[in-house]
Amino acid sequence: MALTRTNWPDVDDVVALNADTDVMRYLDHGRPMTPARVLAEEMPRLMAHNGRADRLGSWVARERGTGNFLGWFMITPVDEPLRTVEVAYRLRRGVWGLGYDIEGMLFMIEIARAAQVSTVIATTMTVDVATRRLMENAGLQLVETFVSETTAPAAAAARSDYALDLSMESKLPA
Repeated sequence: MALTRTNWPDVDDVVALNADTDVMRYLDHGRPMTPARVLAEEMPRLMAHNGRADRLGSWVARERGTGNFLGWFMITPVDEPLRTVEVAYRLRRGVWGLGYDIEGMLFMIEIARAAQVSTVIATTMTVDVATRRLMENAGLQLVETFVSETTAPAAAAARSDYALDLSMESKLPA
């Protein structure tokens, strides 16, 4: 897998990704994004941190041999001064289960280490078992499960928060 900064030439691939109902089933109330919304909201969000020297931001994933679009990975600052980052990802349905998710997530965690942050966090819907398993395989631990009382059904409204404490790594003996 090759990762490059997300940019405007990636827009058609991002539009197709966000139009897939299976990809979006746990995001944005399960609604695919329109091309207009991808142009107005998603692409600017994905490119918002591209100028950072610490490499935080969004990365497009492509197959090394073919250049085929796989999806994107994102690592964004949560606070200033920078102590915590949030990781997220979205992959094409056709590449689920091929290991690209863990490869990309581990790359995001390496970026976090290089940026010397203390904590990596992630949030997923509790019913999204595959993403929960990915978070755990990448070293993140379940911190909290939150169920909204205002949304039905309750299972669809449950959110799981994960965290990885990197601050202890620098204190471990060599």
